[in-house]
Amino acid sequence: MLSRLQLMTSTCGMSRLTASAGALLAALAVASPATAQDMPQQAAPTSDEADTAAPAGDIVVTGSRIRSPNATSVSPINTVSGAEIGGRGATRVEDLINTLPQAYADQGGGNRGGTVGASGTATVNLRNLGNQRTLVLIDGRRLMQGDPARGAAQAADINNVPAALIQRIDIVTGGASAVYGSDALAGVVNFILKRDFDGLQLDATAGLFTHTNDNPISSVAHTAGVTPYSGDNKDGGQQSVSLTFGKNFAGGRGNVTAFVGYRSIDGVGTAARDFSSCNLNATAAGYACSLSSATSPAQFQLTNPATGAVRGSFTLDAATGNSLRTYRSSDGFNNGNTYDLQAPDKRINADLFANFKVSDAADFYGEFMFMRDEADIRLSPTATFSVPFSVNCSNPYLSPSERNQICTSVGLTNAQSATVIVSLRNAAGGSRHDYTNHESYRGVLGLRGDLSSNWHYDIYGQYGRTNYDSRLINDYSLARFGNALRAVTNPSGQIVCDSLATNPSCVPLNIFAIGGITPTALDYVQNTVTRTGYTEEAIASASLTGDLGFASPFASHKVGVAIGAEYRREEIRFVPDQFYSSRDVAGNSGGEFPIAGSFDVKEVYAEVRVPLVEDKPFFRSLNVEGGVRYSSYSTAGDTWAYKAGADWSPIGDIRLRGSYQRAVRAPNLVELFGPQRQVTASISDPCEGTAPRATAAQCALSGVTAAQYGLIPPAAGQQSGALIGGNPLLDPETSNTTSFGVQVTPRWLRGISVTADYFDIEVKKLITTVPAGITLNQCITQGVFCDLIRRNSATGSLVTGGFVTTTSINSGYLKTSGIDLSVAADQNLADLFGGNPGRVAINAAGTSTRKYETQILPGSPAYRCEGYFGVTCGVPIPKWRHRVLVTYTMPDGVAFSATWRHLSATRNDRSSSALYLTGTFQPYDKYLPTVDYLDLGVSINVARRYTLRLGVNNVFDTDPPLTASTGTGQVSNGPFYAGIYDSLGRYVFAGVSARF
Repeated sequence: MLSRLQLMTSTCGMSRLTASAGALLAALAVASPATAQDMPQQAAPTSDEADTAAPAGDIVVTGSRIRSPNATSVSPINTVSGAEIGGRGATRVEDLINTLPQAYADQGGGNRGGTVGASGTATVNLRNLGNQRTLVLIDGRRLMQGDPARGAAQAADINNVPAALIQRIDIVTGGASAVYGSDALAGVVNFILKRDFDGLQLDATAGLFTHTNDNPISSVAHTAGVTPYSGDNKDGGQQSVSLTFGKNFAGGRGNVTAFVGYRSIDGVGTAARDFSSCNLNATAAGYACSLSSATSPAQFQLTNPATGAVRGSFTLDAATGNSLRTYRSSDGFNNGNTYDLQAPDKRINADLFANFKVSDAADFYGEFMFMRDEADIRLSPTATFSVPFSVNCSNPYLSPSERNQICTSVGLTNAQSATVIVSLRNAAGGSRHDYTNHESYRGVLGLRGDLSSNWHYDIYGQYGRTNYDSRLINDYSLARFGNALRAVTNPSGQIVCDSLATNPSCVPLNIFAIGGITPTALDYVQNTVTRTGYTEEAIASASLTGDLGFASPFASHKVGVAIGAEYRREEIRFVPDQFYSSRDVAGNSGGEFPIAGSFDVKEVYAEVRVPLVEDKPFFRSLNVEGGVRYSSYSTAGDTWAYKAGADWSPIGDIRLRGSYQRAVRAPNLVELFGPQRQVTASISDPCEGTAPRATAAQCALSGVTAAQYGLIPPAAGQQSGALIGGNPLLDPETSNTTSFGVQVTPRWLRGISVTADYFDIEVKKLITTVPAGITLNQCITQGVFCDLIRRNSATGSLVTGGFVTTTSINSGYLKTSGIDLSVAADQNLADLFGGNPGRVAINAAGTSTRKYETQILPGSPAYRCEGYFGVTCGVPIPKWRHRVLVTYTMPDGVAFSATWRHLSATRNDRSSSALYLTGTFQPYDKYLPTVDYLDLGVSINVARRYTLRLGVNNVFDTDPPLTASTGTGQVSNGPFYAGIYDSLGRYVFAGVSARF
């Protein structure tokens, strides 16, 4: 046992400062200067359309389709340069995005495998509002959905975006539906890719993790009989290589750019780190390893043949090998060290971009993107989790003592069978492996040009498809397991299955003796199960941008507008095999079922930007803008999204801005068409039993008749019925986003920009699932949502014939608000000191989260999660996060950089007094401490054609803070939160770029 380990682990990395200083100087990490956060006057065009056929000086910024003479935006824009990806040695784009204060870790390569874990995809989650509420664009156009198998992972998969081809990433947080359509409730991530490339460029990066295992949590593992890894690791290698070729032709009127890239990531198991050797359980004495009751050898729960009640739990006695002794909690199986901290992954990208300008009025363009990603998602060895099986008392594998204990002692003869609840871990077969492949295609064909000197059109068609297939090995077939347990002796004296006549492939299974499971029996009960599917998206779009030919009497620039129309169709198909559909997969006994559906949407939109006053006293500029989008969905009906905003510069040094945006998100395909089915759920029904906790009047609200009250049989183990799945009657979500801020660029401090922006986002009619227990409680106590409860008409129970509806519904709301701060400075030191000492650039960005509030159901109490983490709140939501990048560039081009990443402390959500949060917790499991990371680097230009990058991230090898309260969220990896905190240690890398 060990208590208060988090406080120790949070400081152990920083305590190595002195010892590591020499090593750091030899392994500096590059972080090429990022574009200053939200410095719109310096921003580049956000799509290739801004570079083509545009009047001189007119550009387009992410968040608007209107061309304007400057790149100002009423919405805050955070920009990260593509150079920083190489500067961090990142082969996965999500590893960079997750360092930004506005982004929260989501699907990625560091997630634990499981039903809500790793999927082989990588998604973006802005403001922690969910990946389905973040819209991902490539050059201003949608990136298609990434995975048909999981509703949450139906968001765009950024594995489609090759890191080496990124010019920059624009991030607009807050609603943007009026500009880009559905899904942009939390904001937009726009990947701007390199275009019009001329020449040949080779990029290669290789890195690995180094880690010293000296976390005090290892004593907890030792106490549980688990031997954690000790000493130093060098593992988790990441390698990427890419080739970019481009050629201008026809006097520069045309260009073809081709790209091919390969990425390989080595797996790192949880057993390779001492802090992940086991899952944690918090007890009064300190932390302990959390062991699974599904064990090897098996846990047997013997039942009373007359009542079905469990009469005891037993396991095999190692002293005899074939007799039973009482099961102890220490017999549990440690599955904490059977997953991956980093899943093995291979990816290929191939991209082709071309354009040819016939004239100013006709510029043809096209692009094709291909991606294939192959992931090996490792899960713990499968198990039969408390599954009742029939064991014939004549089974020859039963020893005399076992036969007596299981059968004879309760009056069963050899001609009868006993019901035995078996929890058996497949330790002999080892971990399951889900070999998951995604293969994506995305093509665009378009025509754009100038209709006149001030009007520009763009027409394009886009098609995207993601094919998915999964092959899971080493899982049990429950049906085969049950067949194999019923062994008999045939007339020849051989032990065979008693169903051999109808099931000739059956091999009898001996789980009643240590080492009794033979390889052939294991091969029979194990199974390989598969899933396939695809998502598909087709878009036709036409837009017109220009000015109306007149201006305000007080301004010189004319009123700019953008109008357009768009058609989009999305389709999903998901086909699990018969084993999934028949619930014959031990590790997924709830089953998976086919999904099929589609929707289309027709949209029209318009934007306007009006320069009201320019170059007047106290009005260097005053602009207002607005936008509206009408959408007609085949499933969700008609929706409206709109925006209004203004920016005012009283003098050139100061700009004030503000906006209000109404955004809409239509339900995605899985939320709509996910198959509905009944499963079991842990529900405490206050109306069951002979002494109900609720009154007859309260129970009547939930459907209990007067004749049933006091006679409802209790659900076994409180496992009642729940109806889960999609809901074709869902309404769209809506959100209101308010933002206002100030940007200061003092002329007397040349090269410095300071911004502060307040944001407030409220998502209403939240599409989510509500736990069955909460729905039932709201009906009983408040008389609401009772239509979601269906009781057995005869008995009034919520078991057979009864259930609580927990399908996707439109429920309460989700609110978040805070302040984004940024400071950017770029200073030539010669201006301060003379000579030529070089340049210093600083880019600092931080977010103060003032509120993160959830209301589960309308009318129910809300709870706030800012500053908390845990089973209900999920990932830590620090009240303050920041990232500071400092770069010093010498006159010869050598650049040194340092990045400081900071996350403030958070508390266990059970320590909150809010309803739905408050609960029991151990004092030492109350906090996740403040965590700081330091990344250092150097970039060297050689002979103007070669750039060498060397670096190390997480210089002090800081361990992630640990807790027993991570819950089952998709970014938890046992006792810590992956992606939020660095989980593998110090990352050392080297990279090179060569251009010819």
